[in-house]
Amino acid sequence: MNNYRTAILLVIIFVIALAGAYTIYRNQTNKSLVPTLGESLSPEALATISPSASPLANLQNPPPAEQPSSGSDTVEVKNIGIKVENPHASTVVSPPLTVSGSANVFEGNVIVNVKDASGKILGSGRATACMGYDACPFEVKIDFQKSTSSAGIIEVYSPSGLDGSPQYLQQILVRF
Repeated sequence: MNNYRTAILLVIIFVIALAGAYTIYRNQTNKSLVPTLGESLSPEALATISPSASPLANLQNPPPAEQPSSGSDTVEVKNIGIKVENPHASTVVSPPLTVSGSANVFEGNVIVNVKDASGKILGSGRATACMGYDACPFEVKIDFQKSTSSAGIIEVYSPSGLDGSPQYLQQILVRF
């Protein structure tokens, strides 16, 4: 009976060690400046990327401009994330505000919040974009409360499928 308990304990320890090694391996292979579906860049990583440059421009060895032919039909997922086209930074905004752009995000959900300088949400809205191979347009009109501050932020993001946290967060500084 004692040998069975020892054997079971050793199997459990082996499984836990194997799971830990796999987790470490996955964390090491996923470190990249380009976020995968469901992830976003940290503010520190965003600061290293110039707005006009592609995230791939900061990689040591970017992929070739033309991918080699593999002989099979592969589909490339493009334009993952959110790109806000309107309004532009430092624009004077008033209600109702139209926010538009393109997105390719989890379940196509795009959330837009209008916040004042203190971070209070003055208004919010939801739009639907794409989840698939390419980005598609979105547009949402938001009625928001008048602000006592002269500046604010428009936050555009996609909620995470795991915990609802903001993914692909875009912040546009605006004036009221």
